[in-house]
Amino acid sequence: MNSLSSTHSKEVKSKQTFQYGNKSIEYTLIQSKRRKTIEVIVDEDQIIIRSPFDKSIKEIEGILNDKIKWISQKQKEIQREKSEIIKPSFEDHSTLPYLGKNCNLKIIDIIDESEERIEYFNNTFSIYLDKKEPKPVNKIMSLYEYWLFSKANQVFKEKINKYSEIIDVKPNKIIVKKLKNRWGSITKDKTVNLNVNLIKSPEDVIDYIMIHELCHLKIKGHSYQFWDYLKQFIPDYIKKITWLSRNSDSLMSKDS
Repeated sequence: MNSLSSTHSKEVKSKQTFQYGNKSIEYTLIQSKRRKTIEVIVDEDQIIIRSPFDKSIKEIEGILNDKIKWISQKQKEIQREKSEIIKPSFEDHSTLPYLGKNCNLKIIDIIDESEERIEYFNNTFSIYLDKKEPKPVNKIMSLYEYWLFSKANQVFKEKINKYSEIIDVKPNKIIVKKLKNRWGSITKDKTVNLNVNLIKSPEDVIDYIMIHELCHLKIKGHSYQFWDYLKQFIPDYIKKITWLSRNSDSLMSKDS
């Protein structure tokens, strides 16, 4: 037993360490008079065992040993679910994606239409709309899209400038716009086109697209040489491609 974190007349909670091969796996043990069986509860980054008092640590860890593969798989599933982008409904108390997160959306009534606006703070979008007017989805979408373009222009240009120096290339222009079937492209005149919806992705995924397009200034097409060159900068680029493929429907705007 590592430490006793809290006690109660009917319940005892403690931190335990279970040795599985070369790994030390921490779990929280909650023992209770009321409980008759052992229950294993798995979260993204913790394991909780609920047990009656009459079960020994040896018995509990025997169950852990039997369930360790299931626990690992369950944690991976939870992590994957949390990384998924929810397709926006643009309704109050729903979510809007930004930098890979499903951020809260709050619709706030105001009395002056000229004060309608969108604000972002602490993973929450607050959209202020005239309470005398209906709140169509199109108006919410419009405010959100305007905000996305503003952020995308700033973030993308900073990243392109950073990675251009690393890769030693010089794009002529950066254009942020809606692209229907791709996240980015590069033209013969070295213009980098980037999909505004990419700003909804995690930063490491955005980095991948930036680097991908800039690498085309060195190697045209998608030959083996291109992917080998790209891998120098993004060793796990396949994970980024998979994430984009899995979330593309939720990231793209309705009219993209």
